[in-house]
Amino acid sequence: MNIMKKILITGGTGFVGQRFLEYNNYKYEIQSVSLQKNNVQDLDFDGIEVIVHLAGKAHQMQKIEDQIYFDVNTELTKKLALAAKASNVPHFIFISTIKVFGEHQNAVLTEGSPCEPINDPYGESKLEAEKFLQTIEDSDFTVSIIRPPLVYGPRVKGNLIRFLKLADDGKLLPFDSIDNRRTMVYLDNLIELINTVINQKQSGIFLAADDKPISTTLLISEMRKNMGRPARLFSMPTLFKTILKKIKPEMYIRLYGSLEMNPQDTFKRLNFKPPYTVEEGIKEMVKWYKTQ
Repeated sequence: MNIMKKILITGGTGFVGQRFLEYNNYKYEIQSVSLQKNNVQDLDFDGIEVIVHLAGKAHQMQKIEDQIYFDVNTELTKKLALAAKASNVPHFIFISTIKVFGEHQNAVLTEGSPCEPINDPYGESKLEAEKFLQTIEDSDFTVSIIRPPLVYGPRVKGNLIRFLKLADDGKLLPFDSIDNRRTMVYLDNLIELINTVINQKQSGIFLAADDKPISTTLLISEMRKNMGRPARLFSMPTLFKTILKKIKPEMYIRLYGSLEMNPQDTFKRLNFKPPYTVEEGIKEMVKWYKTQ
């Protein structure tokens, strides 16, 4: 008889958490807890073999107090990890973020790249949590840290929803011939990576990523293709790009900048290959979008 691993997850109502529960419905025995509704000291860790800590304060476009990020992403993680360790839970998986590296990296990122999340309380709070977890790891308490980039797929929110709406509009868009390289991860590829870390109980830092980076041009073209629309793209004149870079630097970086990770060391250590291609991931996201 195959006995299912008993897993406790936090953040089960979030974008990744909901999919984790659906995807693994028959794979593990999962207990989903809300850290908004429950105090850590009241949680029952009896028989729990793995904690997948997904809950956190996500990066907000609108300004919020910096301390909120540290209260949720750092302090709550510390409390949960210490309580789990005291209750003899053997494996703790922390879902961190690419933001721990900092916003403006010129090189391709690897697991060992320097982390410099300057003036970014979200990235700083996640990095502080990572560092604390590594200090309490020992032979009886394995810590695995997963750093995802932008996650996309059904139920996506934020900037990608705006991009989907732009693609759906059908208007001519200034996104042709952009040769930037941005690493993203399709939701189900992230879940598969988490599952691999659960099953192998490997310690360390792991990068979640699709098998290849994607350009802004390819992203919008794939969206439109799956919507049954022509690409209808043109190249923005250099002068306009220069003006955009000056007046809206964040938007310019998002559209024209590169943010690339090389996850090959992660893939090698885990003997892992993302099961879904970028094109399959975008297709599933568009399919969901069209039902909304």
